[in-house]
Amino acid sequence: MFIRMGLTAYCFIQFAIQVLWLGKWIMPRIIKKPSANHDVRRRALHHAHQHVVRYIKTLSMLRLISFEFIGTPIKESALIVANHPSLLDFIILMHDFPNAICLYKSQTRDNPILSDFVNIAGYIEGMDGTRSASKRIINECCERLGEGHHIALFPEGTRSKSNIDVARFRATAFHAALKSGVGIQPVAIYCEPLFLGKNQPWSTFSKARNRMVVEYMEPIQSDELPIAMQNARSLADLARDQIAAKLLLLHKKDHS
Repeated sequence: MFIRMGLTAYCFIQFAIQVLWLGKWIMPRIIKKPSANHDVRRRALHHAHQHVVRYIKTLSMLRLISFEFIGTPIKESALIVANHPSLLDFIILMHDFPNAICLYKSQTRDNPILSDFVNIAGYIEGMDGTRSASKRIINECCERLGEGHHIALFPEGTRSKSNIDVARFRATAFHAALKSGVGIQPVAIYCEPLFLGKNQPWSTFSKARNRMVVEYMEPIQSDELPIAMQNARSLADLARDQIAAKLLLLHKKDHS
């Protein structure tokens, strides 16, 4: 127990150092101007991706988490949507999408560790409840999708209540998928037991080895759906329902 707590603390510190190093030193040296072209930004994001892969390997090597990746990540530009059970979900979505642009909460700008990183990476600030924010998000998502990026987000807007519960998805970013004509790939993230969840102390993470299953599901192509479903609200509900059904299957398999 105490050994695992020490290893957990080490990994949290390692994460903070890596993000600070990327946000304050490595990526600013690559993206020297705000007007940097797409290839330069991709190169900077690729450095972040390499750190993510190493970090996940460290968590696995130290036997803190076992990871299982199932399915095929979509290669072309697309909207990547997932449930949000754990604090680690953010970096998990970067594992197989090296060009991913993520949506983040406005409060992240006040986070001394993450603020520089999300800014230099060109990530998109999330909702503040206003129509102007919704319009801005749609426009910025369309711009990044047009540049060939994946847009990764958690449409629940907050962490899930359990490892199988999925709250209703917000529809804003799905407007961008429709407007840009890109696919939507639902991703089911299943944690057993739930770890680093909402209101969970980090010490519970140290009690036993944790398992995370990440399943990339078949992309949803809006133009292949009935006309009545070719709208943002229907797409959000469809993606949410597919993820919820997959989580139930994974849970039943785990406890059968």
